[in-house]
Amino acid sequence: MTDEPGKDLAPRQPQPPAPQVDPEQLRQFQEFQRFQEYQRYQEATGQASQPQKPQGKRWWLVVLASKLFWRAFFFLVLLFAAIWAYNHYFGRDDAGDIAQDSGGVTGPAQGLSAPAGLQGTVGMFYKHVSFADTTRACTLFLRDDTRQKFANAHNASDCAAAVKSLKTQVTSVDKYQQVMFPPDMLKTPTTNKVTINSCELTVEGGPRLGTFVVEKVGSGWVITDWSPSTCG
Repeated sequence: MTDEPGKDLAPRQPQPPAPQVDPEQLRQFQEFQRFQEYQRYQEATGQASQPQKPQGKRWWLVVLASKLFWRAFFFLVLLFAAIWAYNHYFGRDDAGDIAQDSGGVTGPAQGLSAPAGLQGTVGMFYKHVSFADTTRACTLFLRDDTRQKFANAHNASDCAAAVKSLKTQVTSVDKYQQVMFPPDMLKTPTTNKVTINSCELTVEGGPRLGTFVVEKVGSGWVITDWSPSTCG
């Protein structure tokens, strides 16, 4: 009995179709292969790039992060603020000393650049009284007889004693030294002799100090006469 040809052979199963390859994925894979080959070439020839060392912090960043820097900065700010406040509220005497040797003057008279205003002669007189600065207040008077007239009007033995007595009547130093003058008194005088009546001034925190006759002597203004005023 002979077998028929092909009888024992199993029927062939159909093969699954080959998967479709995405052209874009294939391109990226080929580029990745080329990149790997290039890296291996650089390593073999010693051309591989060395990793960069991290740079140190910039100096100004280090300074700004320093507590010592900020302490010094705030100290300077406070120092400048204190200097500004002192100059603003207390000021500086603008005058040079004017030496006089007639009319019974004892010691130099302190002249200022204006008869009125906070930095003028009368303004500074109020300021010196507010601090009981007897020396500076009394040297604004040109002559001894004017000083004594001022002392007698305040039942004092001399000018210094009168200033000390007036100081006890000052209730607010800050307000008293900020006496306000009318606009006309703040203008540059057209004459060398000016009369300033305290009744025309705005005075707070202490007594009014009478009527001043202020004259220009040399480059400054000094008090050449004084009298009580009706308002104090």
